[in-house]
Amino acid sequence: MDELDHKKEPRKGMSRRDFLKTGAAAAAAAAVGADFALHPASASAAPVAETYHTTCPYCSASCGQLIDVDATGNVIDVYGDHMSPLNSGGLCSKGAGGYQLVTNPYRLGTLPGPHPVNNVFAFDSAFTDGVAYKRTGDGPWSKVVLTDAMTDIAARMVSARGPVTPANGHNSKSVAFFGSSHLNNEQNFSYRRLIAQFGTSNVEHQARL
Repeated sequence: MDELDHKKEPRKGMSRRDFLKTGAAAAAAAAVGADFALHPASASAAPVAETYHTTCPYCSASCGQLIDVDATGNVIDVYGDHMSPLNSGGLCSKGAGGYQLVTNPYRLGTLPGPHPVNNVFAFDSAFTDGVAYKRTGDGPWSKVVLTDAMTDIAARMVSARGPVTPANGHNSKSVAFFGSSHLNNEQNFSYRRLIAQFGTSNVEHQARL
């Protein structure tokens, strides 16, 4: 026989030792998860006053979400809805980060830190109409009144678009827009008309990128 036939081939798949080690790790993780579920106070100090059913806002999958709020209406947790036939409680990384969509300190109109009383982010009284952040080059970020920021953005968009004339078919190639897979037909129709009125046909769908 060829001497190669006597060589032991490498083992394929999971060994018994690996199986036992993986099983032990899974059991430990399940125990931690069960303890966390049995002690909801460890998740949030505020008691849950009401739970709302909603859907994730990020894409057209419409995964179910549950939102827990306290007695004053502050969001204290966002998680998957196990009764939803679409996701059975599971969420992708974007949906799982839904809590920060509400409480992120950099959200428009919020203070850069928690409120000293109820530990939630509150609106800055100096920017009652909203606040944006802007910086020039590598300089520091500074607060800008939201209406001023929107005016600045609109002016820069028109400048980037350039002139829209019959010579170019009223169709600028210098700007482009993204659509959203979470908009319904009527919203997409209005959005597409706005883009056409702005002067371009460069529209791409965000789910394709």
